[in-house]
Amino acid sequence: MNAVGELLRVKESADRGEARRDLRIVAALSAASLVYATVRYNVFKGVPWADWPSLIVNKAVGLSALLLILAGVQAMVAGRSPRRLLAWAGGGVLLHVAVSLAILEPGYFPGFFVGPKMSFAAGLSLLAGAAAAVGMEIGARKSGTLTYRGRALALGAIAAASGFHAGVTGLHNWIEPAKWPGGMPPITLLSFVAGCAALALARRVWGKST
Repeated sequence: MNAVGELLRVKESADRGEARRDLRIVAALSAASLVYATVRYNVFKGVPWADWPSLIVNKAVGLSALLLILAGVQAMVAGRSPRRLLAWAGGGVLLHVAVSLAILEPGYFPGFFVGPKMSFAAGLSLLAGAAAAVGMEIGARKSGTLTYRGRALALGAIAAASGFHAGVTGLHNWIEPAKWPGGMPPITLLSFVAGCAALALARRVWGKST
């Protein structure tokens, strides 16, 4: 009995250690995303500070959610549970969707509209973003029934959809680095790269599990 109790205490200690590590990852990625978005858009690009609580924070939330998906896939590659990281990522996705829909108008996203209607690229972006959000929700509900390989497949698909969502409307800004405010790459580019990286890592998980 003493041996069993000791094993349980060791497991509980390890679980607490993993929880603290995951919380540090969440805090670090969220803070880094917020600082990056604030410096690039408010400081260098000159976006009004009145737009910070809605537009800029929302950009940071979207980026951090995708980075947390990437961190979750990295955890799977390392043999750790991605559950806590993905729970935070899912919360970020829901917040990003809610705020984006609330401010989806030409005043905030002029490049999304052609006259009174949305452009084709903007429509594709919304479709991909909605697919990623639905995928996160279904994945959370079905996580207990998914195999290890199935979870990796789902995360890879969600990451790809998220990267496409960010990239399809921002591609024209990527090819002119001289015009990047402060020389800082657009968040759409960073998000696209993060989505591709998560997809590539998920492919490694598929390979390990076959």
